[in-house]
Amino acid sequence: MNENQLDLKKTPTEEKILTSAKKVFYQKGLKGARMQEIADDAGVNKAMLHYYFRSKEKLFDKVFEQSVKSVTPMLMNVFLEQSDLNTKVAHLVDMMIDLFLEEPYLSNFIVNELSQNPEKLFLNVLDYEGGLIGKIIPLINEQIQVEIEKGTVKSEIRSAELILNIMSLCLLPIMAQTVLQKTLGIDDERMRRFMVKRKQTVTQFVLDAIKP
Repeated sequence: MNENQLDLKKTPTEEKILTSAKKVFYQKGLKGARMQEIADDAGVNKAMLHYYFRSKEKLFDKVFEQSVKSVTPMLMNVFLEQSDLNTKVAHLVDMMIDLFLEEPYLSNFIVNELSQNPEKLFLNVLDYEGGLIGKIIPLINEQIQVEIEKGTVKSEIRSAELILNIMSLCLLPIMAQTVLQKTLGIDDERMRRFMVKRKQTVTQFVLDAIKP
């Protein structure tokens, strides 16, 4: 039985463990997480974690894999859509801010694992669906080149730099949410409205930055 078939036959206990593991790993990363903490959150004993996933590292790998699989299709949808570069930027900003609002600890998880094991993160993304992302990046570069030739963007702009700038602008406020809320004196709902409004701000900032 292959891994995909096993995924389709997850038991309720296994699902509870994965949900709790996601919560703990998102907040504390691989090194900071404890199996007992995950077991307590899931309402099972620690032996059940080892029965289903063998080790903390294998459980982390499963959460990591699911996280990549949840994000990568959304990125692909934006990259593959038939639209101009400005529209792609706006859609990418919308998607990222919505994602990080829905999964607030995901931003810390990504940054933490980038610092701890960047090769693993990139390999998981690049391996998705037979390396489709690796084929999409050159297409984005081609679209940027078309815009360069039209004189609508700077000649030095590349897709990796553009995506990195967008991710940074979307990630930081979510990562600094607690500090921002205390500094600005706003509650969770006002912070959410602030981030939704920020979509337009980030989009315009990025588009202005790539203009010649």
